[in-house]
Amino acid sequence: MGKHWARQQVKRNEIQDFLDSAFIWISANRQIAGGIAGAVLLLIMIVSLTIYRGRTVQATAWDRLALAQNFAYGGRIDEALSQINDLAADYARTKAYGFGLLFAGDMLYPRGEYKEAQENYAKLLDSGEPKTLQPFALSAMAITQESAGQFQQAVQTAQRFLDTHPDHFLAAQVNASLARSQQALGQNDQAKATFQKIIIQYPDTSWAAWAQAQGQGR
Repeated sequence: MGKHWARQQVKRNEIQDFLDSAFIWISANRQIAGGIAGAVLLLIMIVSLTIYRGRTVQATAWDRLALAQNFAYGGRIDEALSQINDLAADYARTKAYGFGLLFAGDMLYPRGEYKEAQENYAKLLDSGEPKTLQPFALSAMAITQESAGQFQQAVQTAQRFLDTHPDHFLAAQVNASLARSQQALGQNDQAKATFQKIIIQYPDTSWAAWAQAQGQGR
């Protein structure tokens, strides 16, 4: 794995060195490069260099996220979070940063750091990108708010999820969070309706069995 990464890094550096050298040479020798043809070649080199550097930034951001994940899976959570902070500082416009925000929130939640977890989910939701992560951030936000005792906010976030992603595979657990938060607020009729919704929409599942037991216990 390390050797493969090293080979890739050498290849990236060689390509960038070539493009940088070519760009400098053409800029300094436009007459030799040949008038209009040289200008066209210069434009091609500029575009190529821009694309390459953009891809290099994306690749480096993903490498940084992978390092954070390796730290986390090794139990080195603080180091993993530090990598995510570095990702925010250097690569905030990359998709990897969005995944990093979700990952950071998911690391902070089990430690009971609900405020910090919510801050990461909120940044992801505020950015709106990547779009594929929005339902995950909303679901995580609702559950984190519930765990923090912020039941009114949890109800609002859960409802927002269900309004925008009703068929998402996370909808069952969001409905469950909604029902628990409604119960905590003393909204027993609303909670009963949510339990019934779970039973009807997710028959023959553990969610339906749980909702049935909760409804009978009321």
